[in-house]
Amino acid sequence: MPDQRLCRGRAVGRVATALLGVFLTASVRVRAAEQAADDQRWRQRDPRTLTVERKAVTRKDYVDVVRPLARGFENGPDRGQYGPRHALPALAVYALEGDRRLGEGIKKTLRHYAQWVDNCVREQGGVFSMEGATLCSFHFRELRKRGQMSADDEAWARQLLITLAEHHMAWRPRDGLWRGPHHRSQCQGSNCALAAAFYPDAPQAQRWKTYADAVWKDWWDFRDIGINDTGYFYSSLGTVLRTAELLGRTEVFTDPDVRRFIFDRIMYEVTPDGGAVPYASHGGYHGHAGAAIFALELAARYSGDGRYRWAAHRIMNFGQARGFSNGHHHIQAVSLENIALASLVCDDSVQPVEPDGASRLLLRKEVRRLTDAQAKAMFPDAGGIDCNMYMTQTVMPHKLVFRAGWNPGDMYMLVECYARHDPLNPTAILSLHRWSAAFAEMASEKFISRENAVRIEDLSGTAAYMGRRDFRGEKRLPVGYEGMTCTVPAFSDHALASHALVRVAGYMGYSAVHEREILFVKNGFVLVRDRTTFDDAFRARVGPVFNTQNVAPARGDNWLNTWFSAHWFQNARLYETPPWDLLIWHAPHADRRLIITDPDDKPTLAEPKGSAAGLLYSTRYAWEGDVRPGTSLQFIHVLLPHAPTKDASALAAGISALGDDAPLAAVAVRDGQRIHVAVLNSDGRTVSTPAQAGLPAITTDACAAYVVIENGAAARFLARQATLLRVGTTDLFSAAARRDAEQP
Repeated sequence: MPDQRLCRGRAVGRVATALLGVFLTASVRVRAAEQAADDQRWRQRDPRTLTVERKAVTRKDYVDVVRPLARGFENGPDRGQYGPRHALPALAVYALEGDRRLGEGIKKTLRHYAQWVDNCVREQGGVFSMEGATLCSFHFRELRKRGQMSADDEAWARQLLITLAEHHMAWRPRDGLWRGPHHRSQCQGSNCALAAAFYPDAPQAQRWKTYADAVWKDWWDFRDIGINDTGYFYSSLGTVLRTAELLGRTEVFTDPDVRRFIFDRIMYEVTPDGGAVPYASHGGYHGHAGAAIFALELAARYSGDGRYRWAAHRIMNFGQARGFSNGHHHIQAVSLENIALASLVCDDSVQPVEPDGASRLLLRKEVRRLTDAQAKAMFPDAGGIDCNMYMTQTVMPHKLVFRAGWNPGDMYMLVECYARHDPLNPTAILSLHRWSAAFAEMASEKFISRENAVRIEDLSGTAAYMGRRDFRGEKRLPVGYEGMTCTVPAFSDHALASHALVRVAGYMGYSAVHEREILFVKNGFVLVRDRTTFDDAFRARVGPVFNTQNVAPARGDNWLNTWFSAHWFQNARLYETPPWDLLIWHAPHADRRLIITDPDDKPTLAEPKGSAAGLLYSTRYAWEGDVRPGTSLQFIHVLLPHAPTKDASALAAGISALGDDAPLAAVAVRDGQRIHVAVLNSDGRTVSTPAQAGLPAITTDACAAYVVIENGAAARFLARQATLLRVGTTDLFSAAARRDAEQP
């Protein structure tokens, strides 16, 4: 009889062999799938196929996209505190089609919510439900239109809204009524405003109104919301907009300053393909799409401005083509619920009108962080000031929007200019797009971010920081730091290119002034000149950072090829991004080196896999040495979007520096038989670039210039604030006084 142990061993061996075979087969399949995906990425295609299809959008389209979430609400499911939100898709369908069974189900869900509110007040002494009162009011309004609010329904609706007005807490139970222009205080004010308006016979009505009017002024006096992100900003704005719509405060949508500071900002930040760009504290790429659509549709309805509808429809088209944050349940739900709200307020009679496609500087009001003592002195009777933040009437640069136009696939870039509310990252490139592909995205960061801008490191530990010579510890700017000032001394937009200069004093807390100058060649490339001038002595590491998701193995000492493959949020894959690459080329210097680090600061060139794909590799072209007062360091780099390629060496070899003598920055970018020359020369002194093969010398005193050379002659040009632009021996432009000249 065979030895049992031997039989068992052979059996185990056969199983192991079989499992190994399965594993190897699976590995081969995985490798084959990866190779197929790789081959697909490098396959040449018409880039127009990567863009988002543009379709007309009507109220019914909004309803249809949320219709699947309305299923089952005929039975009035108990969604507790989320009932008013989750029932919005059902309300959108009900308001359009009038199904009375759906109306009865919505009421049941709201009664469950009312019970949750009562339980919170009884057990905790207060309730926290940021959107409950306004959303319930929308439900009640539509139910009344269809005659489905009985006397009994009206009684519990009244009690619910009064309870929310009386017991809604800003932070903790019984912490009082807060002031300020932002989300928590505006929510309390909204609850009181609704209760006072709907139930003026209530004994508390005058008290509610007095408080509501005061807290409304906390934002209305400034006509702006000061939070510099796409998370809390829309939370605050959403409460304001819902309240304005419910109470008929149409001035919110027609006031010129509100339109300039809020609705125009939202509209112009949209990418040509309808992407909603996230920054600071956010919910991922396109994560605030529904909130933006709701805001823009409301503004269009009451202002009659078709530009707002046009932008809303581009955002909607993006979601129709690629989904609405499908990989993240919460972000997707919030976006779709806002789209349901948009269906209630949109006006199909307002005809969409394409906005002006120029680049522009956007503005916003200043927001400041107060100490506890300052907050108490400002509003001694308030429970607190929301986030200890209040605004001033000072108008500050917000963002630079560089745009080639609104055509599908047009190049687009968004640059940070706000030096007050966190994250304090002025000059950072927040977003860069071409052919609907994204090449930059900010990590969601509530406080401090250091991405796509010049980074300074104090290697000796002796640098003055935030004005303190004795500063010790991590050099990290505190929340609400006001030591930086950001100005935009130069900005202009032209047919061929846009030009801007951003200057930051007290840059990143150091005794330094930083300038970032940009020449955005439309549907071509971006030339960036960074110059940091120090007023301190210490050993430093300095250089421009550009974070990315993928880095190709083929790279040079001063360039790398990068791309984004998808947009992620909290390890959830939200959207694919079309295959298009970005070459990052730095003007070469022997004393600088290209540094690439993964999110754990481990050098790597590997493509991230799985959930790690949502993380970003930090790339930097860094100089290291001793700085002293008067030391000035200049970096120039080119950002060149291009079709996917396994090896970008030829593209990189086609770029050369023609001048790198601060503040001059000049490069040549070869594109087949064409040579593109870009010049930044902020001092406006007369400079000449050296001749190269096929490229004559160029002489100019322009502050910025762009020339396209074909067959040794200029085919088109732009000269910004110049008296002379000469190519070889030919004067393309000359004048007695400085002015702009362009031949598109």
